[in-house]
Amino acid sequence: MQRKGKNTSKTQSIDYSAIDKMIEEAIMDEERILANLAFDPIIIGRQLRELRFSSSDFQGLESNKILIEAMLTLLLEEQMLNAQNLIKRLSSEKKSGRLKIDIVGGRERIQKLFLSPFSTAGIIMIEDIESVVDRIRDRNVRNQARRILIQYSENVYNSDREVFESMSGCIQDLRTLFLQGTTGYIKNMDIHIEEMKELIQSNRSRQRGYGGFETNFPLLMERISGIQKELYLVAGGVGMGKSTFLTQLAWDLANCNPELTVLFFSLDLNRIDVTAKLIAQAMEVPIDFVKNPYLSDPQLEEKRIRGLEKVSSLNDRLFIIDESNGRIFLDDIKKLVKRTKLERGGDVAVLIDPVFKIHLRDEITNFAEKCNLLSAELKSISAVEGVTLIASAGLPKAVSNRRPIREDLAEITGLLYDPYVVFFLYSDYLNDFETPFLEWELGKDSFMIPISEAYVAKNKMGGINTRVFFRYYESYSKYKECAPQEVENYNAMIENLQRFKDDKRMKDKGYNESKAHSMEEEL
Repeated sequence: MQRKGKNTSKTQSIDYSAIDKMIEEAIMDEERILANLAFDPIIIGRQLRELRFSSSDFQGLESNKILIEAMLTLLLEEQMLNAQNLIKRLSSEKKSGRLKIDIVGGRERIQKLFLSPFSTAGIIMIEDIESVVDRIRDRNVRNQARRILIQYSENVYNSDREVFESMSGCIQDLRTLFLQGTTGYIKNMDIHIEEMKELIQSNRSRQRGYGGFETNFPLLMERISGIQKELYLVAGGVGMGKSTFLTQLAWDLANCNPELTVLFFSLDLNRIDVTAKLIAQAMEVPIDFVKNPYLSDPQLEEKRIRGLEKVSSLNDRLFIIDESNGRIFLDDIKKLVKRTKLERGGDVAVLIDPVFKIHLRDEITNFAEKCNLLSAELKSISAVEGVTLIASAGLPKAVSNRRPIREDLAEITGLLYDPYVVFFLYSDYLNDFETPFLEWELGKDSFMIPISEAYVAKNKMGGINTRVFFRYYESYSKYKECAPQEVENYNAMIENLQRFKDDKRMKDKGYNESKAHSMEEEL
């Protein structure tokens, strides 16, 4: 087999316009990064750090690469990113014998970058910089892959080396290029072990038997292994107290965890009603008095004022988002969660009540399909952003007249399989006013307190088919967890009631069979 010569009569035309366009797009994306980082160094800086963005990602102009490197270094050193500090740094460093300040375009360019970052056509403020970073990295990978393929195709065509040797080298270089882009996805076991050790040490220092965030429901936390950075579903029939329960969880999470920011998407109640519930729960003052203090009661008035102050003290960590500014779409939740995570720089918990009221840009008429899509998307938000996400979901009206079970969600597979924990809220008092699940609250104004229950139907890292019981104080919309011994007693009561129903059903069945047999004999 004769090898062809190095020269060939065929020539390939190079599309220089396409190359110029690609270079122009690369420079524009770099300018967008620089402008947005100068405009909002806290948010964009955190986002670039989370995306592991570095100066090596800039492969356009050398001046842009020097600029981004200096800006990221200032942030890494926890210095203020402003024109003065950037000019000072670049004026004291050299590259190839020249001051970096001269390479990047002088003081004028830096001052313009901070004073009017979006004055250049096509350079706009971007809320989420990730799409620009993805474009830059995608373009870089394409260019590097193209260079590798051209280099090895030349070797195969012109070199005297064995063809398979050249192809092997090409595959190895492409493999290395691929692995460079997967560092954020692939972690070895040592990293997982270190994360586990940190978690164990954190829980030991808190002297707790469970991980995750604190609430005022210690028994429930033990049963579900604490509230982690996962997706949780609180389900129940009509009127079982889901909105109240989530409101109290929102308050507990913000009040008991000083490092946590809580976003409460209230798609059922408006923000005024939610705020009234928070004040009532915080100080145990009647919710009617919170909104309309028409009664002349100095003690209640004092509690109401203290409640307003207490809830107001969390104004920078507890946020209520309702539909007063329009419908809430899934994209809105994604953007707000990401923005809050970047702004706060710490842990975030997201509560949504109810999940069915989240709107999609492309509305899906099939209810089950919509629920499956929403649950999958919410689970993805929790995993990608590293946040706790708790959502409520209503069960069909037919389920409201009995204790719900796991199979009630069987037709909506997403709501059953995607969440980390699923538990059902139920109050027997709503179906039977003579239920044994009632208690007298003795005192000045004696009244009956219904006993509600939370049934853990699914728990990926703990026990299931377990119940925790609560006293529900309707006047101030608050749940109080029953003591461990009371929980055991109420569980035994449910077992006895179920045994009684089963025995009665068997007796009725036996009686009906005996009666039918007697009628046959008479005939």
